[in-house]
Amino acid sequence: MSGVPVLRDVSIQDILQARERIRGTVRDTPLQHSPWLSERAGCPVFLKLECWQRTGSFKLRGASNAVALLDADARARGLVTASAGNHGQGLALAAAGAGIQADIFVPDSAPETKKARIRGYGARLHVVPGIYDQAAEAALAFAEESGGYHLHPFGDPGVVAGQGTVGVEIAEALPGVRTVLVPVGGGGLISGAGLALKTLTAGAVRVIGVQSDATPAMHAAFAAGRVVPAPMADTLADGLSGATETASYERARLVTDDMILVGERGLAPAIRDLYVHDGVVAEGSGAVGVAALRDGAVSLDGPAVVIISGGNIDAATLARILSG
Repeated sequence: MSGVPVLRDVSIQDILQARERIRGTVRDTPLQHSPWLSERAGCPVFLKLECWQRTGSFKLRGASNAVALLDADARARGLVTASAGNHGQGLALAAAGAGIQADIFVPDSAPETKKARIRGYGARLHVVPGIYDQAAEAALAFAEESGGYHLHPFGDPGVVAGQGTVGVEIAEALPGVRTVLVPVGGGGLISGAGLALKTLTAGAVRVIGVQSDATPAMHAAFAAGRVVPAPMADTLADGLSGATETASYERARLVTDDMILVGERGLAPAIRDLYVHDGVVAEGSGAVGVAALRDGAVSLDGPAVVIISGGNIDAATLARILSG
């Protein structure tokens, strides 16, 4: 893909304004050179450490921007959303800072770490049997019944613009960047960051999305040319689980050069190697790009960046992975 894409409802101006809007609330996270990944890839590879973001995930960016854009009516109604855990944490913290009540629906499979932090930030947590899709259905039903303002976790334009600030930081910190690997769930991060990267590098960067084969909704949509049902399985990449939707697919398609899958069994070794070689704690969702490099699923033009999108992994799960 070449040139600078144009999204219908999110612009580079929206992303740059979001960056100013959330400055001071959201950290500019570092790029850390990874010698072992650079050797494996044959080019300089850097890690964008969104696992060091407040709340441990990039999701705070989109949530903070979306909350700041709410009008008085939406604030008074209170917020309702669904989440696999990280968006819920981001929205809980952003809502608390704005004095807004938030009701957050998560699947019962969400890591306990994420559930506890959502409660700790002051939101009302609703745990729903099933996977993310069931939590999303419950959130919509609750919003309709209660009159709460439903904030879409990855499709809301304000959320997408906030996530795009990741791409701005990468382009500024590494002006010659040529490839960026982006974890993909519903598509908010790759849509926003991809637009920022493509625009600020005049189309010179390749943006590659990565999903696990247990969370393949966006990959299936790319293959079919439209959103289609995709089977989900138990996964370490819980933050990538669930279906996407048409608007998010269409945004992602415009800014993405390739969408690849990595095997589920490659996630634990990627998490372990990040810890051993780079001193980085990543959750499964955050490690999919490293798994792709580690397993030879993608070749890179350098310098390259792998976004480590989150680090909210239960301690017991991390201990089992590190112990082999």
